[in-house]
Amino acid sequence: MEIFVTGATRVLGRPVVQALVDGGHRVRALSRSEENAAALRELGANPVAASLFEVESLKPALTGSDASLHLATKIPPTMKMGRLSAWQENDHIRREGARNLVEAALAVGGIQTFIYPSFAFVYPDSGDRWIDADTTRVQPAATLHSTLDAEVAVASFAGNERRGISLRLGAFYGPESPATWEFLSYARRGIGAFPGSLDAYLPQIWVRDVASAIVAALTQPVPSGIYDIVDDEPLRRGDMLDAVAHAVGRKHVRPLPDLLMRMLLGTKYDDMHRSLRISNRRFKEVSSWQPTVSNARVGWTRIAEEGRVAEPD
Repeated sequence: MEIFVTGATRVLGRPVVQALVDGGHRVRALSRSEENAAALRELGANPVAASLFEVESLKPALTGSDASLHLATKIPPTMKMGRLSAWQENDHIRREGARNLVEAALAVGGIQTFIYPSFAFVYPDSGDRWIDADTTRVQPAATLHSTLDAEVAVASFAGNERRGISLRLGAFYGPESPATWEFLSYARRGIGAFPGSLDAYLPQIWVRDVASAIVAALTQPVPSGIYDIVDDEPLRRGDMLDAVAHAVGRKHVRPLPDLLMRMLLGTKYDDMHRSLRISNRRFKEVSSWQPTVSNARVGWTRIAEEGRVAEPD
């Protein structure tokens, strides 16, 4: 297949592009600069210059593609997440980016599949109850309205044998993710930077398992719709703290006081503190996808044991 990808050089984009190239697919990736183009070529992708915010610019970039993956994001640094204004660029990429890509894809024709990785923290605090996109209505925090708008755009693409698929991701982690090393850095100092009650469930997913889910949605006959991509066993935050402590060789780490987490995360605290025991069953029912990391306890231990992966400076 010929696949058009945005966000190809980001944390999620890199393993997705690598998997597609390794699978024999041709990848055309949105390029913003010559430096970005060089990085794309190293990944085995063909860089295409276009503006995500101009439909007419996207049309020639999409022409000839069989599928489009909108992976681009601009997540603000942790210390800026509490400011709603810090999310404006990411909102723009999600909302207008998805709308423009869908409009351009429908205009040029030939594109059969559109995939968008959304975010699973749109559900309300659900305690111990198992939830998923099929059983639970959304209750988004202020920073997540844009991802639901993007899902609406993706759904509008579906029809006439075209597939529109949104994958709601847990908080992804792994050696490729700078946020993972940030958490470990805090943990080495005895700090557990997970907001919310220790009894609350935190949905996570290994980065490479997200990549394999996207490839599965693309290459297998997954119907249009919204699916949750999380690990098999969501952990409570208390168990997560134990897992991270083990990963850095400490007996325990202490959670930051809730009031301090509210101050640090600001508006982002609204979705990050919720208890979300999310199931991945629906995506498993329509594909052969299986996460290679069943829970974050296994994942954090793997990070600690994978000495071959160097921590970023």
